Amino acid sequence: MTAPFVVDLCGYRLNGNPNTSDNNDRGSVEWGHALFARLAVPPGVSEVERVGSVMEERAASHLSGLRPDLVTARSRSATEFAQYRHLAVFQRFRRAYLGPSDDLADEVASLLMQPLGPEVERVLQRALQAGVQRRRDHELIIDLLETMPEESLLKVDLTIAAAAPSERLLVAISSKWSLRTDRAQDCISQGAKLVSLRRGHMPHYAVLTMEPRPAMLRLIAYGSGSVDCVYHLALPELRQAAADLEARRGSKPWKPRQDLERMVAQGRVRDYDDLAREVARLGPGAV
Repeated sequence: MTAPFVVDLCGYRLNGNPNTSDNNDRGSVEWGHALFARLAVPPGVSEVERVGSVMEERAASHLSGLRPDLVTARSRSATEFAQYRHLAVFQRFRRAYLGPSDDLADEVASLLMQPLGPEVERVLQRALQAGVQRRRDHELIIDLLETMPEESLLKVDLTIAAAAPSERLLVAISSKWSLRTDRAQDCISQGAKLVSLRRGHMPHYAVLTMEPRPAMLRLIAYGSGSVDCVYHLALPELRQAAADLEARRGSKPWKPRQDLERMVAQGRVRDYDDLAREVARLGPGAV
């Protein structure tokens, strides 16, 4: 099933290129036109401003309607969820730690200058020694703060989580209207961190995109155990567009189409309807 909102997001730039395309890549423009033709996007329709953000909004709204008992949201930090909450502990400590105050040491030193009995002097000496130890502890803490590696996690574009008190992250989606090499790498890097830094259940992590080029989809779909799969907003139309481009070239088989079909057959690239079913079947046992 094609995402029910996808055609609303499709449009053409002032130069006539589809808003899925990389203007500097002829192949990207060709794939975009072929996909829009299959989607029956009317010529001359203006591109949607901030289409990536609008895509997230529409996807979040649609998926939320499938499971209103779960918490669907945009742009949340992974540290807000049960499996990753421990990553925020050190950050909170860093912000809250003030270090020792010299007030007590000053008061003790002032008292030592007064005529005091032996017992009181012993108490004050012990207080001074405790102050010295506290400063040593402070130095160790500063050393820890300066050398401790900080694991940063980008905010997750779309999250579906169990409601309180569990607050467990069930589905995490990196939403990218189109792909470039750096965007693809961000998706993989985020997935790797979600895998390695979790405590407990790994959420279903995938990429949602409208990118038409199989070569770009392949960057994420192949060779990375960090991403479960890529969900495409208009996969039926993309497969038809690939067949159209193959026929236009008059040569079969055509590698880009072969690559796309292979990724589909292997479950690496999936239909938007597969994502909808994944969310709909999250049962009580998952939360």
